[in-house]
Amino acid sequence: MKKNVKHRLSAKPRRRVVWFAAIAAASLFTCGIYVGFNTWGNSYAPAPAQGGIPQDSAPVQSTGETIVFPGMDGSKIKLPLQLSEVQLSIDSDRSYIRSAPPRIPEISYELSPDLKDKLQAVLVYRPDIPGGYLLLAPAGWKASGTVGANGSYGLTLTNPDDTEETLHYSDNAWACQGCAINNIGTYFPDQANWADEQGFSVYKPIAFDEWNDVGSEGDDHRTALYVTASKDGFHQEGVAYYAEDSNGYLFRLLEFNLTQVSSIEDETIQSSLRFFQSQHGPINIETD
Repeated sequence: MKKNVKHRLSAKPRRRVVWFAAIAAASLFTCGIYVGFNTWGNSYAPAPAQGGIPQDSAPVQSTGETIVFPGMDGSKIKLPLQLSEVQLSIDSDRSYIRSAPPRIPEISYELSPDLKDKLQAVLVYRPDIPGGYLLLAPAGWKASGTVGANGSYGLTLTNPDDTEETLHYSDNAWACQGCAINNIGTYFPDQANWADEQGFSVYKPIAFDEWNDVGSEGDDHRTALYVTASKDGFHQEGVAYYAEDSNGYLFRLLEFNLTQVSSIEDETIQSSLRFFQSQHGPINIETD
């Protein structure tokens, strides 16, 4: 697991761009992968879990638990913690021991005290493999997620006051390489020609009303914040990240689908995105 480092919630300036060639958000589900997150999917078959709970236990969807973040002013910020056990797309023999939610280590990411009543933490975990992932989201939004046949993750949180407003998190988990390549070309316009050369061209455009990569090199250069132009009363605000190694290509995305006049405060949206941006994904929680 990557070590967490302290980050402050500081908004990055956005760079306006002209109509990049991109693909509709529905393309995230191409190849059936974008029910995705990290490499719980690297060994895609269900694996036995240590310290499990009985197989006939019902999935846990909510909890009265809380989680503590350090405050920028030296205080302790207590947020509600929502547990979300994702559903497996392939689960025929159920020979595994059901895994309990992982214990969360001390968090070092700093939050503004002003956000203590506006945010929640969401712990996403599989029932068949120990470990999990931690996201920040608007308080009160309800999570529902699935795991694809190839081990990829998808999670959607829904605004209870407007069910058409959502926060979607996905990761191809190093699976469906064509999907990853196409989405890298989609959300990183300087990679569109590269994606075309790989045989996964970007055909359908999205209007990026604002776009900027986070840095000039390394993981930051492969991380982008964006806002799409409003269409049919909705726009998207999100953060995308990609990586390459011996497994191939990884693509992660966290995206709000919002009405023109957002029903939640902008700082709540930006704080959820910056948490994801700062670590190039959620916090990965591993167990022994």
